[in-house]
Formats: sequence, C-alpha cells, structure tokens
Amino acid sequence: MDFFPVLSKRFFLGLESAKGNEPTLDLGGTGWIDGEEVPISCLISADGKELKIAEPKIVRTPNSDGSEHWQVSGDPAKVRDIIEGKLRKQMKLGKTMTLQDGSTLRPEDLGKLFAENKTVKQNPAVLKTIQFDYLMAIRFFSKLALAMGYLHFGETFSRSSVGETLRRHMTIEKWEDVRLQGAVWPETDSVKYILQVIAREDHHVIAIMDGQPPALLISLFGEYGAFFPLGELAEGRNPTPSCEGTVWRIELPDRKLSKLTMNALIAERSEEARRRAREALITRVLHSRVDHRI
Repeated sequence: MDFFPVLSKRFFLGLESAKGNEPTLDLGGTGWIDGEEVPISCLISADGKELKIAEPKIVRTPNSDGSEHWQVSGDPAKVRDIIEGKLRKQMKLGKTMTLQDGSTLRPEDLGKLFAENKTVKQNPAVLKTIQFDYLMAIRFFSKLALAMGYLHFGETFSRSSVGETLRRHMTIEKWEDVRLQGAVWPETDSVKYILQVIAREDHHVIAIMDGQPPALLISLFGEYGAFFPLGELAEGRNPTPSCEGTVWRIELPDRKLSKLTMNALIAERSEEARRRAREALITRVLHSRVDHRI
C-alpha cells in the first residue's frame, strides 16, 4: 500500500482503507528554492492540499563574543516551534536572545514577531523519487497466492511444497534466496497475454485455472499481475492447460465481489471483442460514406 503507484491508484479511485480512512496522495520530494535544494512536503487529500518545506533549515554562525547568530527558514509553524524552544532553553540557563535590531526576545513577543514578518510563499518544481524493491512485489504476491491456494484447496495446499515455498517468500530479504516458480510484476512479459484475459481496469481479478498443475492468475487494478503454478508437475508428465476454473472479481472502489467460472469469463471477453469489432466496422463504413460524399 505504501508503493507510490498503488497509492496513486487508491487516491484517484477514492479507495478507502479497511478502517475507512480516505487515501492521501504524497507528491513530496526534492525542490529548489532560490537555487537551493530543499525537501518538499506535498500532501493532497479529499479536504485539500498542503505544500510546504518538509524540514526547516538552521544556519548557525558564531560571533566574536562567543554567541551564535541563527537563521531559521522553512514552514512558519515549524520555524516558530524551533525559535520558541531555543528561547525557553536559553531562559532556563539565564541567557537571552536578541533580534537583529538588538532588542531582547521574550516569549510574549513571538505572536507579534511572526504576525509582522512577511511569509514568502514558494511554488517550487518538485522531483519525486520512487523507490522500488522487487522483493516487495515478491513478498506481497506470494502472500496473496498462499491465501488464495488455501481458500480454494484448503489446508492440504498450505502444507504442500508449493505452499511452503510461498510461505518462505513472504518474508524474503535477499535476492539470491528467490526460488519462486512463476512470474511476478514487473517481470511478467512471458505471461502478459494470459494475464490480459483476466485483467480489467479498476478491478482486482483473481483466477484459478484447474489444469495440471493448477495455475493462479492475479491482476490488480488491471495493471499489476502475477502468475503461479499451484502444484508440482508429476514426473514424466507435461502441463495440461484448462479453461475450467474459478474467477473472483472485485469492482473498485466499492469492493463489490462477484464470482464466476473461467469459461464464463472467456465467453464474456469474447463477446466484448466481437462488440469492439462490430463498432470498428461501423466506424469504417461511416468514414467511407463520408469520404465518398466529399
């Protein structure tokens, strides 16, 4: 859920969490203000957006008399917290803080000080870096595959060699320990055509095909997929594909669940393909008539 493309999908679909919290889109990253690199926080929610410098900057310059000159920049609320904290600490030590005009700063002066000072609002360009750990995808899809195998086949699957392999990969930390059969996004080019059979925009679709061995197909949001064999192939036997199976389809954002057979899904997709073909043919005929009249 913390992976930015998934966060974005959840935000634009208005997909609430299991606790009912509305999604927030984090567009924070690195910005440049007056030629200086600064971390930028940019959070967008259903209630609005907040753009600010994520971390304040403090520049300390020693003076000849042993004191320090502080220059603090950043979000006004955080800047005030820093100055107020520093002021109270100095007062406990019996010391004072002075402003640039030489006047002594007191706690009761902070409200007036920040009211009088001008806040400069910036609108910087932000460079967002998205960290992607491929093992994260392996851990997640392995967990989902183990859960679906248990749902469909029961405890026998959980105790099988395939179930144990998936269980180990749920917590994998090193790339050299990957021993997973199948394909996990983004390394799904070899099975992209079979995943396209179940993929549907703004849906989660999970299917189990009852071949030998059975196969699990996963498509999240119609974009992120995985393919796993859910059994061992007997020695001397070749894989036997099957159109029989079960499909679970979750419509987003309301999470409406429907269950159908694999044959029903294939028939549905075939009808969609025929409809698109008819629409394309009608469009070509209409264009041909228009060209003829011209």
